[in-house]
Amino acid sequence: MTVTLADQYYLKALDEYPYALEVSIENLNYALSYNPEHIGANYLMGLVYFEQFEDYGKAEEYFLEALAHDPTQFKVCDKYAFMLIQLREYKKVEKLISHMETLRGKDIASLYHTKALLCEYQKDYITAKKLLNEAMDETYNSDYMNFLTSELERVEGKIKRNQKYLYEIDGE
Repeated sequence: MTVTLADQYYLKALDEYPYALEVSIENLNYALSYNPEHIGANYLMGLVYFEQFEDYGKAEEYFLEALAHDPTQFKVCDKYAFMLIQLREYKKVEKLISHMETLRGKDIASLYHTKALLCEYQKDYITAKKLLNEAMDETYNSDYMNFLTSELERVEGKIKRNQKYLYEIDGE
């Protein structure tokens, strides 16, 4: 296996992201100039536009470019789904999740988390809680388990708040 110039620049960009954005972006531009179809470089450039510039249209272009060349990239699908959830483009997310479920080697815990987040945004907190518990059963990483625990606590807090609110309305 040969490491191409595009791969080398992508790895440099990845190493610098998100701490040295200018260096990271410069390396991504080099990587994409050598190989405009580079999946990792397109994915990372999508992240830059999503997380740093909040330019969702440009981020979507890069995520879709990466997926056009390899639709089996779970990591790209997952981050793209997260962005779509934040944008409340639920139909697109549901189609993407259906695709993600078919992928070989998928991160099942992350998939459950993405589904839970979609339910939470749609205010279906009970289903979100169930999915987060499923995610916890499928994680084998202590850091991710801690993250899921905090996600579950947030959803449970919303359930309690809504139950209290409903009680106050019914009690009047």
